[in-house]
Amino acid sequence: MEIICPRKYNWYMSTFIELSYIVTLLIGVACFTVHMTVRAKNLTAASPLIKWKSTTAFLLLVMLFNICDFLIIYMGDILSSDGLDWIMVAENLLEVFLAYTMICMGKDYAYSQNPRWLDIIFVVIALAIFYTDSVYTLKGEAARENLYIAAMILLNTVPVALLVYFGIKYLKTARTVRSHQPTDAYMKIYNLVVIILCVIATASIIDSRTARDLIWWDKEIYVMFWTVFNVLNFVFVWRSCVVDDRNETQRMQTTEDRLNMIAQQYGLSSREKEIAELIFSGKNNKEIASILYLSPNTIKVHASNLYRKLGAANRVQASAVLRGEEITNNITETEEE
Repeated sequence: MEIICPRKYNWYMSTFIELSYIVTLLIGVACFTVHMTVRAKNLTAASPLIKWKSTTAFLLLVMLFNICDFLIIYMGDILSSDGLDWIMVAENLLEVFLAYTMICMGKDYAYSQNPRWLDIIFVVIALAIFYTDSVYTLKGEAARENLYIAAMILLNTVPVALLVYFGIKYLKTARTVRSHQPTDAYMKIYNLVVIILCVIATASIIDSRTARDLIWWDKEIYVMFWTVFNVLNFVFVWRSCVVDDRNETQRMQTTEDRLNMIAQQYGLSSREKEIAELIFSGKNNKEIASILYLSPNTIKVHASNLYRKLGAANRVQASAVLRGEEITNNITETEEE
């Protein structure tokens, strides 16, 4: 039995890591390209998640993360140590943005609205991380390593904690307004994977920039996790673009597809369809205006046009049409401002 010497083993592992990063980057680019094609051409998709702007931002951040890792691995001998440090600063910021984008995906799936303070917290965290990373990079050996490690762990824990809280909150809310089990599964898996990724990425950056070793085999674990993550992205994009004709009858019974069918049948505009979905989920005009970033008066005009196209006199009758029920003329309602 041949015994592999440490030097030979390190060469094998280094080659494995380099090839893994190439595969990971190619998968990330492919996922983003297919997603943008589906959005641009408005192709039929099995999951609504594939067409959201928040998903675009999510896949773009993943691709940028992979590009940064690729530069570190393949340009490490060319770039200066300061150059590599600044790439890691960018990765630290991308980690925060990734957590925020994952929360936004959950918000879109639950037809909810992020509280205003959440945006402020993420901006403050991003600025604090950029400041701390920059000071540590510029001061070099003169910087306090233990203080830097403590600050990075603390600052990166906040986005993870917020992601856990809002991930659970939006998944619970989504159960009451949507009925799409595959997308439910994707959202649960993505929340868990992004949380683990944030922990591993933070530890890997600290290990690379300091003398500490928080995680053994951190580089190997990091690249393998990224590969698995992008394979998950590929499966998600592929499954979202494949519509099984055998299950078409059952699929058309879902809320999402029923609303799509109604929008096509009654000639609803994209904005009217958005409002129809929110009315179906029980939102009033003020809530719809907040979610869509429009004024209540604008929502009222769109809602009136929607009622007219559906042949409904008010919100209750419009909801009945959206549910596939018959309109009862004896229902009266005062429209909420």
